[in-house]
Amino acid sequence: MKNVNQLLVITTIVCLNLVSNPLLSQLNNYHKNYIDIGIVGGLQHHNSPLVGVYGSIGTFFKAFNRPSSIDIRVKELYVANPDQQGTLITFTYRVSLIKGLFAGIGGAHGHQVIGDEFMTHPTSSIMGTNPHIMHSTGLNAEIGYNFNSFIKDKYLGIYPVVHLAYTHLFMSGHSMPNLTLNAGFRIGLKKWN
Repeated sequence: MKNVNQLLVITTIVCLNLVSNPLLSQLNNYHKNYIDIGIVGGLQHHNSPLVGVYGSIGTFFKAFNRPSSIDIRVKELYVANPDQQGTLITFTYRVSLIKGLFAGIGGAHGHQVIGDEFMTHPTSSIMGTNPHIMHSTGLNAEIGYNFNSFIKDKYLGIYPVVHLAYTHLFMSGHSMPNLTLNAGFRIGLKKWN
């Protein structure tokens, strides 16, 4: 069975590379850099709902003859069970697949602090210097879709974007999985130079 799965993966990759790039990828017009803003909803573990906001900055380029992007994303999260505030920072490489569909993988770092501590010392909690912050590091994987821009302009584009992200963070003694649905807008800007 393992050999069949490997053969299927290899065959899929070869077929995707044989089909022409314009058919498979959305080349994002003239917008080579972007800023993302949006909202987050999801779960930490299987029983802790979370909600929050995110922002990111990134750039598009070509790698392995495919449109790709790389960005740094920061999510400010509020976890319900137990009451906690968390910051999740991800560094993700994405590859464009069919039209606006993309998949990405990268690294992640998280800070979490109990809600009462956050309310008492918000500045040190947000800055990551509070002595009660739990630090964690891990991996991030995501799949999503970039819709067409509302604005047809070569200097500015506003693209609705939605993606599903799975982040697995490791701390001393335990791990912390996060599954989030992110929806927002990508503001595409012309190349900086």
